[in-house]
Amino acid sequence: MNIKTFYLNSERTVLMKAYLLDQVESIEWCRKRPAILILPGGGYEFLSEREAEPVAMRYLAEGYNAFVLYYTCNEKYPAAFRDAAYALYKIRLRADEFGIDRDKIAVWGASAGGHLAGCLATMWNDTYMLDIIGCEGNDIRPNAAVLSYPVISGITNPHKGSFDVLLGKDASHSELSRLSLENRVTTKTPPIFLWCTANDDCVPAHNSLVMAKACVSNKVPVELHMFDEGPHGLSTCDKITGWNDYFYRDNCKTWIDLSVKFLAKYMNV
Repeated sequence: MNIKTFYLNSERTVLMKAYLLDQVESIEWCRKRPAILILPGGGYEFLSEREAEPVAMRYLAEGYNAFVLYYTCNEKYPAAFRDAAYALYKIRLRADEFGIDRDKIAVWGASAGGHLAGCLATMWNDTYMLDIIGCEGNDIRPNAAVLSYPVISGITNPHKGSFDVLLGKDASHSELSRLSLENRVTTKTPPIFLWCTANDDCVPAHNSLVMAKACVSNKVPVELHMFDEGPHGLSTCDKITGWNDYFYRDNCKTWIDLSVKFLAKYMNV
């Protein structure tokens, strides 16, 4: 495996790490691997290392080349979205160099990173963003998205802290509605895998529910798993990422295998 680290901006503040599995010439499938862009959570205030490399390693074990993005925090929209969109654009542009299939690129995000991943899934054709990056919509459209206990809505049971950073504490209802992803789903939104816990006391499970409902209404392939209990920020649900045994959740850690099956189905992996 090779690890490549590079910056996405001239100020050298937006870092991306590429975890690239070795190519096996005798195995045709390995010549162009699927890829996944990892967007850690942290309420748009910081980036959780627990939701970065450990998650990348789990997808690496399934044959994915993984890219962890350390996007801009503590700046209003669209700073983080710009970073994520540009990262996906660069991954697709350099697909041959990275040994990946440009038509099999998924995005994963947790908590606020789930909102950011959801922005890519639902707002990839945003003309303002396309003008900033200088690309076409399909250049930044993920082929599928995996959202772990995501922030979705600024209206329905919102995670106020995330939207305070994104839009400011005095954001209007219309501004909050504009970045509520359940309102941005269309028939062209890529397949979405969602999971959360019913008793999450940080980002309420209602966020995943309204997103799943929007996908159903727009006939977007969606899979939702709501586990009965577990704290927010579970990441891989084991000792590798858990702060204590409250985070070691055998009932929840099946999300990884379930998401891999979902991606295999909808990205033809």
